[in-house]
Amino acid sequence: LWKILQQNAAQREAALQESLAYAAEKTKPIVPPNVLAEAVSFGGPSGKPYARHVLVKCLRKVALNCKVELPTTGLFENQAPMGLFALFDGQAGAGEPGPSASEYCARNFHKKVLDNLASLPPGCTSDTFVKAALVKSFEDLDKDLLETQPDIKDGCGAAVALLLGEYIFTGVVGACDATLCEAKPEQRGSNAAGVAVPLGRAQGRCGHPDERARLIRAGGTVVGEGPMARVIGAAGSSKVSRSLGDPAWKKGVGPPGAGGVLTCIPEIQSIKLSWAEQHQYLLLATMPVAEALGPQEMVDAIADFQAQPRASCGELTARAVAKVPDPLDMQFTVVEVWFLHGGPSGPDGDDEAADGRSASGEAPKKKAKTPASVAVPGGEIKSARLRHILVKFRDPQRPAADDKANKALRTRQEAEALLRSLLRELRAEFEDMRKRLGRSRKPEELAMKSDRFMKLCKEHSACPTAQKGGGMCGDLGWMPREAQRKLSKEFQEAVSVLRPGDWSDIVASV
Repeated sequence: LWKILQQNAAQREAALQESLAYAAEKTKPIVPPNVLAEAVSFGGPSGKPYARHVLVKCLRKVALNCKVELPTTGLFENQAPMGLFALFDGQAGAGEPGPSASEYCARNFHKKVLDNLASLPPGCTSDTFVKAALVKSFEDLDKDLLETQPDIKDGCGAAVALLLGEYIFTGVVGACDATLCEAKPEQRGSNAAGVAVPLGRAQGRCGHPDERARLIRAGGTVVGEGPMARVIGAAGSSKVSRSLGDPAWKKGVGPPGAGGVLTCIPEIQSIKLSWAEQHQYLLLATMPVAEALGPQEMVDAIADFQAQPRASCGELTARAVAKVPDPLDMQFTVVEVWFLHGGPSGPDGDDEAADGRSASGEAPKKKAKTPASVAVPGGEIKSARLRHILVKFRDPQRPAADDKANKALRTRQEAEALLRSLLRELRAEFEDMRKRLGRSRKPEELAMKSDRFMKLCKEHSACPTAQKGGGMCGDLGWMPREAQRKLSKEFQEAVSVLRPGDWSDIVASV
């Protein structure tokens, strides 16, 4: 009896400690990953788009709203920040391009990921098990498409990235692309282009030796070599060997051996990030972009746009369109996730004053985000003095409050192309000033000495502040966070990561 009492007491104590640990874990604030993320899409059909992108900047908040209990051990400890970024391309299916499969996947993939992560046992929360959960998410999504969506006849490729604490997990299916940019040791902290690390090009293309062998084992016939290779089956011919959906290729239509040629199993990678040091950013791209630009070519093209994902994505889509002879109805979409200084949760308040990105383009430190219910730390900047260049454009889908903006001649793509060229000029001038005046000068001092900014602002800015003289040209004055948010949420978010002397990313205001 004494031994039974002792065992019961030990069990109660263990259960109590487990409950206390669980409660302590749940009371920790939810913090989004310390990243900047943007996407730009160009072209496509006049109706529903072929490609869909998903930017879930805080996956834990989505889990909370959906009442999904995520693990609390291993990689999930301490409410590790989580984000999900995905691209689904209906041009990367086995048949004709279509919008249905990509739309369904974009609406449902995050649900599959949350369900599979929530099902991980407490002792199975290492990177190996998270990768397995990600693979099963693709399988579950593909199964739903084939079994519960009989009206969806097309397919799609996919490129997704799951941020979990210090780790990034990527999964690529088909002819989409994912590329990680790494800085060489001697280049860290500079504007030099990094080294491209392809994360999805070992699958999905029939010309790849391993894919060719797998297709033949599955009963398919592969003709052609390299980029021209195609697999022949009862459903026709396809240049992709993996996809989501495409029921004609997976449900055994035709003679024996004709079905099951294509698979939905992704190429999975997991990498422990050194935030903003060795690893700078991640790119996700649709098939037309991946076919027009190689991984290193993409990295080299956006070396001037450090911590400016909107400008980077716009530059890549523009270059891809220019390289395609007949881009009619093709949709060019790029997603960039930029890793900011300070680790997955952002720097502590005491560290926010150190080592940020200057106007030269070095990556800034992002202030740690906090939930609305938590007091803002004393180090948080409540207002900022800003200068800007305003370029108006017309957007039929979102008319502006200003009638002059609605009558603007430029499209949004043309306006952003102009701003990218201005950013390049300003950065070139900054580098020249650092060489002449010395690198010891503070970035904000050099920015205020910029003759190029005053010239470009007076020439291109549609804001009345452009007519001010000297250092007041383009000056918006001191703007508190509330005033920034009135211009747009994107405007306030872009300002929140700036250091004195920085140029922000391209943002749309109201």
